[in-house]
Amino acid sequence: MGLWAALLSGAVEFCSTGRFVSGAGWRHMRRTLDSTELVFVRRGVLPMIVGGQRLDIASGEVALWPAGVEHAGAETIREDLEFHWMHFRLPQMRHLADSAALPADEHNLILPDHARLADPDRVVVLANQLLDLYVAHGPHANAYCDYALTSLLLEVSAQIRQSLRQSQRTGETGSIIRFNEGVGKVITGGFREGMAADAIDEPGLAVMQGVRSWIRANAFDDITVAAVARRFHYSPSYLTALYKRVFGIGIVEQVTECRIDRARELLSSTSLPMADIAHEVGYSDPKYFLRVFKRRIGLTPSQYRASFSGKLFNTV
Repeated sequence: MGLWAALLSGAVEFCSTGRFVSGAGWRHMRRTLDSTELVFVRRGVLPMIVGGQRLDIASGEVALWPAGVEHAGAETIREDLEFHWMHFRLPQMRHLADSAALPADEHNLILPDHARLADPDRVVVLANQLLDLYVAHGPHANAYCDYALTSLLLEVSAQIRQSLRQSQRTGETGSIIRFNEGVGKVITGGFREGMAADAIDEPGLAVMQGVRSWIRANAFDDITVAAVARRFHYSPSYLTALYKRVFGIGIVEQVTECRIDRARELLSSTSLPMADIAHEVGYSDPKYFLRVFKRRIGLTPSQYRASFSGKLFNTV
């Protein structure tokens, strides 16, 4: 994976956005644009040739096509496909050499050629909000869409930075260019009952990453701290202390965060009834779901859904 960096001095210049939906049989046209494009696949696989390099962009992944670089479909798609696309101008964007250190200042956007996002649901919400704003305020240039797009790019950048830091810290990769190969590996062992929290070694950090991945995959089931602890063979109190030391939040809050993030995505992109969404994300009591959602987001689920009234699709 290659990386691009851009120092922000203000909002990114937004051009346009949309959500593409197609069944089998479509193929992306060949073209070269004067704007940069970011695509975020939600369903299926988008096969592309970008600057002569093949990219198969799967669900939960983003890809960046710089201005002036030819891109075209690598082949006709064979299954349903859905992705968000957004065009923007960022003339200060520069390619980072493989050995280059990441700019420490987080006013620098770090965007990948192609990468899997650690938390794609957060980008789903922002992409839907950008669509809604574009319907309401576009198609002319406007500051509202400029700043909404900038927020989305900062979210992608923050996730890439976090994943790179974690993969380098756990020794899963020797360099930035190998980021995609390292994500998701779990190293067993690394800490013992009784070890001080600030003495966790690198394999121990990797185990905590494995715990978090397991929680994210199972958060919508009826899981408890005790169940997570049994799964990873630690006492509940010790596992909770280690987890909070590494990630800054407890296991219960992590489960809640996963559930509410998924609920936000469903509220912004589907017309499912509230009770169905509550059950989908792991709450058997819709009223309790409403209270938890409002406590975390500051809006009721209905109020949150109402903020995404506009949608813009292009289909085949």
